[in-house]
Amino acid sequence: MPKLTKPLITALNPTDREVVLWDDSLPGFGVRAKPSGAKTFIVQYRNQSGRSRRLSVGKLGKVTLDQARKQAVRLMGQVATGEDPAEERRRLLRSETVGQLADVYMKEHCAGRCKPRTIEAHNWLLKKFIRPKLGKRKLLDLRPADIARMHADLRSTPYNANRALGLLRAMLNCAERWEMIPRGSNPAAVIKPYPEKKRERYLSAEELTRLLETLDTAEEDGMIDIYEAAAVRLLIFTGCRLNEITTLEWANIDFAKSRIVLERHKTDKHGAKIVPLNDSALEVLKALPRIKDNPYVIVGREVGTHLVNLQKPWRRVRKAAGLDDVRLHDLRHSFASFAVGAGIPLAVIGGLLGHRSVQTTARYAHLADDPLKQASDIVGKLLIQPDRQAKPEAEAKH
Repeated sequence: MPKLTKPLITALNPTDREVVLWDDSLPGFGVRAKPSGAKTFIVQYRNQSGRSRRLSVGKLGKVTLDQARKQAVRLMGQVATGEDPAEERRRLLRSETVGQLADVYMKEHCAGRCKPRTIEAHNWLLKKFIRPKLGKRKLLDLRPADIARMHADLRSTPYNANRALGLLRAMLNCAERWEMIPRGSNPAAVIKPYPEKKRERYLSAEELTRLLETLDTAEEDGMIDIYEAAAVRLLIFTGCRLNEITTLEWANIDFAKSRIVLERHKTDKHGAKIVPLNDSALEVLKALPRIKDNPYVIVGREVGTHLVNLQKPWRRVRKAAGLDDVRLHDLRHSFASFAVGAGIPLAVIGGLLGHRSVQTTARYAHLADDPLKQASDIVGKLLIQPDRQAKPEAEAKH
């Protein structure tokens, strides 16, 4: 059995069946030639169970003899330490991809467990970022560098980058539990999210007045319809979340007790959410026409549906009001800010907003400008009062 050389390999031309020429200098390393003329470098070995394994190293023409020999040495080294390169390659080839994991994750983990808006957000992240970047990558071949590259590509939008990273990390945690990848091997676990600066935007009293006046004008001019205008007004007057208003049903409204009772909401595992209705909110609701066979308050374009997209009409209104930087969710923040300014305790404000903890509501206390100004004025008066009282006494002595 000679040592493999280029001339020997070139001369190897079987006619009716494949032939293997082994290398005497590296046991288990050889070249396989088929009648078709295709020649492939191979290694053959026995694993720890005594089973014979054969593994392709590369086709002649794509790898050289020297490259194939070096690869064979590496593989034989793995065998010597108890590994089974052929089985590992077979496992990798049949392993699931990130895209397949996403399908299983959404079906087995999210369906029936996550809220519709969460599922919608997951599907958007998968479609927009994860599937295009990593969808075809084998799970067993996925490395931290791959995920870090995807995360870095999104650094101009840190929020999206971090949400995509978080979703991928959760998916791979499930992959561990489902034994799709080894335990403790989650490659997303070592990637650090980008710092996120919380956005602080609250309407002033003047801006709120301007917005309400613009809403009236926009509705009169046909810039937005009656239901779109009502949705924005209800967001302003109730502090509710956007989906709580757009999916609101007439059955949820208790006019007798001036309140909304929401069975389905963000924290509905703790029970129904009660939203008290002030006179302004009640006026909006009573002015809205009800559509037959449509249970929703904010009627959508299609028969029997609710409004799906308030963003487009909102952008038109905020532009007309000169409030281009104000998001719909900022109306909820502004509701809380005005409540703080009115001296309402944080615990009560948290109840109005449906918060489960005072810590969640506490963010509004230090962000409201008017309460801070009022507090500063009070402290200032206290600080200068002793001086004012001392002056008359000093003048009397003279």
